Amino acid sequence: MRQDIQLLRGIAVLLVVIFHANLGIVNHGYLGVDVFFVISGFLITTIILNDLNTNTFSFGAFYLRRAKRLLPALYCTLAITALLSYWFISPSQWNDFIAQLVGALTFSSNIVLPTQVGYFESSAEGKPLLHIWSLSLEEQYYFFLPLVLFFTTKSLRLFVLIALAIGSLTWCLAWAPLSGELPPILWRLADASIAEWAFY
Repeated sequence: MRQDIQLLRGIAVLLVVIFHANLGIVNHGYLGVDVFFVISGFLITTIILNDLNTNTFSFGAFYLRRAKRLLPALYCTLAITALLSYWFISPSQWNDFIAQLVGALTFSSNIVLPTQVGYFESSAEGKPLLHIWSLSLEEQYYFFLPLVLFFTTKSLRLFVLIALAIGSLTWCLAWAPLSGELPPILWRLADASIAEWAFY
């Protein structure tokens, strides 16, 4: 593992921890999540491309590595959180928690959470699984990227990656209108604003 990348990951995590500690030192420390995403995306894409180029890529091995790395800690966290939530959150919050738990187990928290509350609202503090949205997004990336790269010929992979990057940028810019109106497909799903959907 490259030490420079490990250092960047450590800094990104540290920024997020300091931000959530409410010390007032790093007001935009939550951006460390974005930095971590970029680094993880770079690493995973590099690993997949290297394996594809040497004809050693295996979906089973790839997903097993991801599962062994992430699932034990996730399931332990979910089990303990569910136990504590049963005793400490209000009955009105329990239904939301169950939806969050299902979202966490299916790696769709970033779709479930905007239907409940904005990330930076005070009521977000009553969402025990609020931070799982980032893991869900990461797992979605881990699921779809190998499929896209595997079924793309070697000569087209660079073009496909560039097209995906441009498509992603275009989507981000399209979701930043001054009016704040939701795209037609989303207004039916929740009362969340476009900024909240874009965040998740």
